Amino acid sequence: MSTKAKMTLGITSLITVATVYGVHYQQMSEKEAMRLGIVKDEERVAKKKRQDDNVLELAVQQELQRKMLEEQTVRKQE
Repeated sequence: MSTKAKMTLGITSLITVATVYGVHYQQMSEKEAMRLGIVKDEERVAKKKRQDDNVLELAVQQELQRKMLEEQTVRKQE
């Protein structure tokens, strides 16, 4: 095999290996980004649920406070 043929084979082999590695790395990065997107979405949904629960709890507490104020007389301390 001539020197030019060996160099051509070596360079094309190196480019092929680099391309395969690059594509593999890119796929792994995209897969990780997609997984993190799912995790962030689950956290967002959980936060929204906690917020909704807090709003509901606040409404219940306000209703209880209203009922207690109706039943009891409140005096200011002097």
